[in-house]
Amino acid sequence: MRSTKLRLAAWYGAGLVAVMLPIAVAILLAEYKSLEHQRERASSIATEILSHAHKVTDQLQVVFKELSAAPTGDPCSERNLNLMRKLVIQSNLLIDVGYIENEHMVCSSFGRNGYAIGPPSYVSTGGYNMWTQVEHPLLAGSHLLITSDPKTGFFALIHEGTVLDVAPDDGKLSYGVLAVGRKKELFQKGLFDQAWLKTIGKAYETSFFDGSRVVAWKRSDRFDYAAYVAIPGSEIDDDWKRVLWFMLPIAIGTAIVLAFVVTQLVRLQGAIPAALRYALKHKELFLVYQPVVDLRSGTWVGVEALLRWQKSSGEFVSPDIFIPVAERYHLIEQVTEQVIALVEADAAELLRAYPDFHVALNLSAQDFCNPAISERLRAAAAKMRVHPRCLHVEATERVFLHAEQTRKAVETLRMQGHSVSIDDFGTGYSSLSYLTELELDCLKIDKCFVGTIGQQAVTSHVIAHIIEMAKSLGLQMIAEGIETQEQADYLRAHGVQFGQGWLYAKPMGMAQLAQELARQRQPEAG
Repeated sequence: MRSTKLRLAAWYGAGLVAVMLPIAVAILLAEYKSLEHQRERASSIATEILSHAHKVTDQLQVVFKELSAAPTGDPCSERNLNLMRKLVIQSNLLIDVGYIENEHMVCSSFGRNGYAIGPPSYVSTGGYNMWTQVEHPLLAGSHLLITSDPKTGFFALIHEGTVLDVAPDDGKLSYGVLAVGRKKELFQKGLFDQAWLKTIGKAYETSFFDGSRVVAWKRSDRFDYAAYVAIPGSEIDDDWKRVLWFMLPIAIGTAIVLAFVVTQLVRLQGAIPAALRYALKHKELFLVYQPVVDLRSGTWVGVEALLRWQKSSGEFVSPDIFIPVAERYHLIEQVTEQVIALVEADAAELLRAYPDFHVALNLSAQDFCNPAISERLRAAAAKMRVHPRCLHVEATERVFLHAEQTRKAVETLRMQGHSVSIDDFGTGYSSLSYLTELELDCLKIDKCFVGTIGQQAVTSHVIAHIIEMAKSLGLQMIAEGIETQEQADYLRAHGVQFGQGWLYAKPMGMAQLAQELARQRQPEAG
């Protein structure tokens, strides 16, 4: 009896081992694969960060070389200020260039400033004064780096996003750029653990697991800094758990629960895309039109077509919600097609009656990458029996992410006769140097800058800077969001040609637009 129990126990033990061994192997294999995956991921991100840091440093060297060759005398002379502005335009990764004296920023490409920045955070091994995590008075909450040549006093200003925005927007990650010689963070999102340096030693490239995080290190072979990325161990755990759900029959119950949760999340996240597909099919989208006004004469010279969505239930959905969804779920081409079709139906008669009038359509970055967009607009103009100059095109700064495709699209559209504007300029990280790479017709000044006119905000000087830059590039300007006469007077006095805003008219339907325009143009007919 006892031997039988022993044999049974042995069999049960062998069976347990037979079951547990592949489970143990699966766990170890999944953990190893996950660790390797996270090490490759961290190394890839560090490589991208280091590459952008190199580009920034290369531009810094050019800036300091040109400024050091500037004529001696007043560092903030008008000649030097113009040189600073030129360098900002040329250096698409630097946001400002200027002169520092006695721990004060005396002047920059924005003009004479005069505000204290305090003592440097440290002096680099190359002898440059460095200020880290600076909050610029023109950009509250900013994290900027100032690099200054103490021999000349000239400086360059860099936004941390210029270097770090290439990393994924994942709050679990820590990454940045470290000055190796001084062991100081130049840019950072999350802290750098100084204990890592013992493991890193003199290595120029390495990755390792410190017990809680996967760390990747990429040191520059040209400059005294390195990029680092740290991924928490929880990311590894998530990886191997996902593998185990497929490998282990024992996890079927858990997988069912997770599948249910994921299904619910997907269903909820897919609600807006599904509703948008329904809206496109059942024509729930429509256009309203906001006039563009000649600031000198008050004449309506055109309109911007603004897309709206009203569900069959009567509920309105904001474009700020459904346009990003359309881009994410590859519906934006269908949305653009419907916008063009709506303009064809709405505006043909109006544009034939007023051939000097125009309708501006907003195109997405994806539209500019679509080689068929120019042909579609050509066909629209032909169908409406109007000149292509009656159909203007507007694009946001996001088109700069696809500079080469955008350049070709802009050239083709302008050759067809369409005017091309850049919309919302200055609200992102893009440099004005991008404008020199594209042959554009117009720059639209965002309402956030127009709203500072007459205010005591430190950002109120930015709009004057944008206006002067646009003039130097030969671009016409349209100011958005004009709500007061003071704003209109300021813009007109500073050479802005056109404007939009509630001071003149709110967005309206085509019937009201045609009626108002006929009333405006009636004296011309007489």
